[in-house]
Amino acid sequence: MSVEKNLIQARRDSSLRAKLEADDGVKRAHKKIDEETSGYGFYGRRRLLTGALRMSRFMAPDVANAVDECREILGFKAPIELYIKPDAQYGAFIMKQDVGPLAMCLTSRLVEGFTPAEHRFVIGHEMGHALFDHLSLPMPLTATIEDMAGTLVSRQVAIELYLWCRSAEISADRAGLACARDLNAAASSFLKLSSGLSRAEVSGDLTHYMSQVDALASSPVARQKPRDDDDTLECFSTHPYCPLRVRALVAYAKSDSYEKVQGRSGLTGGVKIDEAENIVERDLELMEPSYLEEKTPNADMMRKVLYLAGLYVAHANNELHEKEIKALTALLGSDTMWNPPPPDKIKADLDAKLDEAKATATKLSRTQLVQHLTIVAAADGVVDQVELEAMYHVAGKLDVPAIVIDETLRAAAAPMD
Repeated sequence: MSVEKNLIQARRDSSLRAKLEADDGVKRAHKKIDEETSGYGFYGRRRLLTGALRMSRFMAPDVANAVDECREILGFKAPIELYIKPDAQYGAFIMKQDVGPLAMCLTSRLVEGFTPAEHRFVIGHEMGHALFDHLSLPMPLTATIEDMAGTLVSRQVAIELYLWCRSAEISADRAGLACARDLNAAASSFLKLSSGLSRAEVSGDLTHYMSQVDALASSPVARQKPRDDDDTLECFSTHPYCPLRVRALVAYAKSDSYEKVQGRSGLTGGVKIDEAENIVERDLELMEPSYLEEKTPNADMMRKVLYLAGLYVAHANNELHEKEIKALTALLGSDTMWNPPPPDKIKADLDAKLDEAKATATKLSRTQLVQHLTIVAAADGVVDQVELEAMYHVAGKLDVPAIVIDETLRAAAAPMD
């Protein structure tokens, strides 16, 4: 017997989805997306057909068995084409086509390096996206698509779209856990995806791995190496950090809803699902750019700090890039920009503001600011050593551990789509 969908779907995934689909800007974005893709298919789909191999049961029987088990557990009936893509990195994604079956792709490294339980977790995760119809609200395209007047959704709605997207990942993770039936396998999947290690393991209590959440406050996209397929600025990540997702799964695994999913309702006295949801939503709030949106004197001061720090980092390599200014504008909003000081005066003005921020701002806001700087540093596709050192300087002045920068930069590769 398949599980009930409402026992898996994250609360915020469900509540935000209805609100966003009713937004006029989102509707206009979807109309334009349909116009641009109609008759041609998605670019990613064409790349998949030319750069991947359709899998048969004979080629990968363990993966085929995992698909069958996930289908039965989730009650998923829609047809799926399964592909394997030659890639040295762990990865997986699922795509919705205009017509025909869904397309799920696993990288060759993942097929070879994951255990059967880990295969079920990843495949269940991707199938969960389809189960909850997350694919009909494509992200980040919905938040970033433009016409001649600019982006079609407002900045506030764009932020909510990213929040929904991260909440949708929590739902998909729960679907993966329901299929894997093994919390340690789910956690080790994340650890392999984030570390690239083929023999990565986690301890039974997962405490050390989850403790990384306390060092992280927001999840902007930043890369240490250039990528030729990134044409748009993504100010906020569509995926929560892996340690956060593991903690969300641990909370869910202790809930009464998961007990029902496992067919053991009432046997272990699980916590109420609302308590687990509160833990998840509290952690997701760490990724929301609050000081960028708040209308308070302290938030205004922090925006000025970010502006000066962004200019300082951007000028570090003496090559101020147009995309770095675009990154600052996207973060702060065009109405927040003001005339910058001359380059030789930026650091003095910045250090004075950093002292003020350290004395008055919360650690959460200071940590968020440091992570937002990675957007500026990576906007031109590369983080130079001098830009990295400039960010370390800002972090030190704000009493934020340098590891926050390192972890944020390392979070470049989204483990699952």
